[in-house]
Amino acid sequence: MILLACYNGHDMWGFLFRLLWRIVIFVIIVYLAYATVFLLFPYLDDKLPLVFALLLIYAILAYFAIPLVIRLWRVVFKPNHIPMYVTTPDGWPADPVNIAVVANSEKHFIESMERAGWYTADKATLKNVLREGYAILLNRPYPTAPFSSLYLFGRTFDIGFQLPRSASLSPRARHHVRFWCLESPEDIAHLKHYSFWYKRLRHLLGTDKKIWIGAALDDTGPLALRWRTGQITHSNDPETDKERDFIISTLYEAHQVKRTKTVNAGEPFSFRGQILRNTFICDGTIRVVELKHPLSGKLAAADKASRKSA
Repeated sequence: MILLACYNGHDMWGFLFRLLWRIVIFVIIVYLAYATVFLLFPYLDDKLPLVFALLLIYAILAYFAIPLVIRLWRVVFKPNHIPMYVTTPDGWPADPVNIAVVANSEKHFIESMERAGWYTADKATLKNVLREGYAILLNRPYPTAPFSSLYLFGRTFDIGFQLPRSASLSPRARHHVRFWCLESPEDIAHLKHYSFWYKRLRHLLGTDKKIWIGAALDDTGPLALRWRTGQITHSNDPETDKERDFIISTLYEAHQVKRTKTVNAGEPFSFRGQILRNTFICDGTIRVVELKHPLSGKLAAADKASRKSA
């Protein structure tokens, strides 16, 4: 009674709701653990060889039960962070935000990246995901393999690019980056994230310009574990600023860069991403790349040709 008296009417109902929700989550976790150990495992162990039973239990826990509990938890307890990193669908920190590209249009952006040697990622359909798994398992080429969904501004990425690290063009190891177009979000809950980047980058916007915010990461190998769920994913290089600088260097080499600028977004920081025993190291800045006008290269080539003919 003394505790409740400390709350006004609104806070008291919020406190009771959060308490009730935590009890519900706890009950779900206990039931899932009980059902797995005492119901599901004995049944599968009786019907299947032990190895297959354990693999099936792992798949159910890692890809269904644990993500379900996390998402139920996140229904009430929304993440609240300065958007220096993007998040998983459950709201957990994933890849750091470290690059921005200014282009005339999405077509201009894609063409510039492709001239620099990058492949545009396919959509993550069931067919494409299965093809990616096949390519990783057998080290087969799939340079446009899809990416998992990560979120910024309340939505998944708009476009992704990758550059396989091996001659086989397999997605086992690859440079890759996801981009979000800087647009005002429909959900006002994400408005402060949009405002954070808009205030820092608005001076680069023109009537014919668009800005894409990116999260660049180097997938160094095909096998690692997500420490919250136990799901299998790629291993990553923790020094993410090197990957950002690598992307910019490829654009320079392809003569696609008009100018670059460094924007201070915060202090240097580190954080745990998705991968077990991996801590990302970030310098707290975002490198902004302004691409050359899409016609500038063609006009320069035409001018050079006309000079030769003269």
